[in-house]
Amino acid sequence: MENKNIITMLVLLVFFAVSAAGCAQKIEKQTSQETEEIGDTGILFVESTPSLAQVYIDGEFKGSTPFTIYNVPVGSYTLLAKKEGYKDFQKTVAIRVGRTEEINVELIQLKLETEKPVEDKETKKTSQEPANESQPENEFAENHKFSKINLSYFAMYYDFDKMEFTQLRTDKSDLFSRKYDSYLHFTALTPAQINAIDKPIREAQKEDCIFTDVAVMQLFSGQTLCVKTAEGNVAALGFTSLDELEYTLFS
Repeated sequence: MENKNIITMLVLLVFFAVSAAGCAQKIEKQTSQETEEIGDTGILFVESTPSLAQVYIDGEFKGSTPFTIYNVPVGSYTLLAKKEGYKDFQKTVAIRVGRTEEINVELIQLKLETEKPVEDKETKKTSQEPANESQPENEFAENHKFSKINLSYFAMYYDFDKMEFTQLRTDKSDLFSRKYDSYLHFTALTPAQINAIDKPIREAQKEDCIFTDVAVMQLFSGQTLCVKTAEGNVAALGFTSLDELEYTLFS
């Protein structure tokens, strides 16, 4: 009887040992798989010239440039960038483990075909009359005052409410900019907000300025940067020369 009990105890010990080993192996395998899933990713950063292009990855919309996607599984993807008035841009992108893949999309503007209008005598007569030089460019230009900012430094801070544009940040600075060969790189300083629109500054309206959570923008010639200042006012600025900015306050 005593030998039978000893044998039973040994069988139970062997069973528990095998079960424990199996559980440990399962946990180790699961942990290894989770680590592999987390580790086998990379980062994708996409910017474009001009900015605010819509980007699709394998046919799925991901956002407007510039933006960054984290934890992208390793592999090859088809990137498609679209913007009204420009040719579509497509490229195959390879994501590697722990690496940041930076894509700079250069969009090519479409040429607009214009038909030559048929002029009657009355239209031709009107077109030959001298233009009224006193007539304002548009209602916006008539009702708003424009001021200049001299871009004499590579990096500058902007305070639109105090009209201070300096190399040193103040307690109410709204923007920080860096000057490059063909564009200005702007960063909104909390709580200020920014948004770039595809209109020259003398055609932009306050209603065009819709603000989002984007804090970084690239401004090119022919675009307008809308700024919601720390005090809640709305300003707009643009440039035709990288040596000088033109701005106005909507409110």
